[in-house]
Amino acid sequence: MTKNFITYFLFACISFLSISLYGQNLIPNPSFDDYFEATRGHAHLDNLKEWYNTNQNKPKTLYGTPDHMFINESQPLKGIKDNFSPRTGQSVLGLITYMQRVVNYREYASIKLNKVLKKGEKYQFTAYISSGNNVAFGGIATNGLGFAFTNEKLKQSIYEPLLSVSPQYQLDDIFYATDWTKITFSFIAEEAIKYLTIGNFKDDLQTDLKYINYDIDPQCYIYIDDVCLVHIPSDTPTEEEKEEEPKLIVEKQATIKEEEPKDIEPEPNEVPKTLVYENRPVENQSSIYITTYDISIQIWDDRTIDGDIVSIFWNGEHVVEYYELTAKKRKFKVTYEPGKENRLILYAHNLGKIPPNTMAVAIKAGKKKRELNIKSDLGKCGAIQFKR
Repeated sequence: MTKNFITYFLFACISFLSISLYGQNLIPNPSFDDYFEATRGHAHLDNLKEWYNTNQNKPKTLYGTPDHMFINESQPLKGIKDNFSPRTGQSVLGLITYMQRVVNYREYASIKLNKVLKKGEKYQFTAYISSGNNVAFGGIATNGLGFAFTNEKLKQSIYEPLLSVSPQYQLDDIFYATDWTKITFSFIAEEAIKYLTIGNFKDDLQTDLKYINYDIDPQCYIYIDDVCLVHIPSDTPTEEEKEEEPKLIVEKQATIKEEEPKDIEPEPNEVPKTLVYENRPVENQSSIYITTYDISIQIWDDRTIDGDIVSIFWNGEHVVEYYELTAKKRKFKVTYEPGKENRLILYAHNLGKIPPNTMAVAIKAGKKKRELNIKSDLGKCGAIQFKR
């Protein structure tokens, strides 16, 4: 036997066992490689077989147009053929989940399943998503991408978001990854289900943003490949149950989802019970103007996870005490108090492996949303000043 034959034989055996265990893929054309025409790279979804645009109206004015991206040497769009590859085959699905210049602009792709899902039965869905890598589309990362399984055929009018739909799964955190990232979840069908629709089911106010790079027409564009839906017999554990893996897994960079962060208790003789920052000068590194009193804060380490340990102060009080930053966002709320300093202060307990101690902060106050960074070291504290 040749080495190639052995490799192929083993792959075939593994594939057969996988199919035997979980059953057939209930989604037609799952890798988007069955198309009507080999294009120069960019075509509307109508070029894909089985898949269709959830918006069937096609008015003359602007309307949602999900894409069939055919990656090949004739691809004219800057950056795509050189810096981005499908996970398998030559094609991927492309969706805009947010557009800055058009309020509440959404694109959705739909497909009719091979079989009707039975009410009360368990199913497992898997897909791979990517933000691309220095490609022509993008500039913004968002949360909100969702996967909705429904009995009725969804219909979009013009380009508005489908707010009445509750997807079985959606991204709660802002997503950005240049590698292919695995999403997997299981659900029990609450009714007979015939269709799958993919897109952002949140409106702009519910969609969190992060600017990644400059673009003359900034938007969030997500590539999707290798979707799969299988029936799970009642006595068969899902992948999550067997491996206890997170729902979002990066194949090459395990930095998107991590275990739930845990507060690290200080050693009794090393850290005082009451932590103060008055012995270090405080530097206002950013200012933000708000119109509300209630403020939602998220903190995390958006760079190399290097063991940064912090305490966070708001108006002289602890809001987070002796906490190790990870890629997982920690959420809390503060209240603007007239007459007080209203500063979010980062106190560094160490410098981590890569100085200085750096923390990403997402701020939401009413309609105001911003993402900032604070840096602190053992000599001074960084801060964000809030003003009304």
